Amino acid sequence: MNVKKTLFIALFFIFSVSVVAVSRYKDEPTQQASDLVKQYTLADDAAKPAVLQDFDKLARENPDNANVIRSYTSLLSSRGEYVKALAYLEPVNRANTEPSLLLQECMLKERIGKKDKACYQRVIADSESKHLENMDYLMALYFADDQKFPAQKQRLEQKKPSLSRDFALFDQDKQTLLMSLYP
Repeated sequence: MNVKKTLFIALFFIFSVSVVAVSRYKDEPTQQASDLVKQYTLADDAAKPAVLQDFDKLARENPDNANVIRSYTSLLSSRGEYVKALAYLEPVNRANTEPSLLLQECMLKERIGKKDKACYQRVIADSESKHLENMDYLMALYFADDQKFPAQKQRLEQKKPSLSRDFALFDQDKQTLLMSLYP
C-alpha cells in the first residue's frame, strides 16, 4: 500500500472514530460501525473483503443511521468506490439533510465528473439556516464559487484560530483539493 493511501486510511479512521465517538454510541448500529472501521483498518488485504461485506449489510439494514452511512461511505471513498458511496448517501440526504453528509455527496459527485452546484447551495442554505459556521460550510462556499467565501473564511479564521492549519486547504486549487480528499 502506498504512503498516500495509508495516510488517507489513517485520516479516515481518525475522522470516523471522532465522528462516531461524539455520539458515544447512542445506538448499537453506530457501535457496530465503529467496530467495523477498526477491523477494516487493522485487517490484512485478505480479510478486508469480509469486513466490507459486513459493513455493506449493516448499511443496508440501517439506511437512516447517519453514523453508519458516514462511516461506510467514507470507507468506500477511501477505496475509490465513489459511485457506490453515492448510492448510500443520496437517499439519506434526500430524507434528512445533514450538511456534512450532503457536502460529502456534493464532493463525490464532483470527483466523478458530475459537479452539482445546486448540491453545494443546499449545504450552504442548510448551514445558514442552522447558523453553522464551520469547515463544511466554508468548503461548500469554496466549491460553489460563492462570493461570500473570502469574507466567511476571514471571519472563521478570526473566530477559530486553532483551525489555522485547516485553512491552508484553501491555498490549493479546487481540483487539487478534491483529489487530495478523494484520491
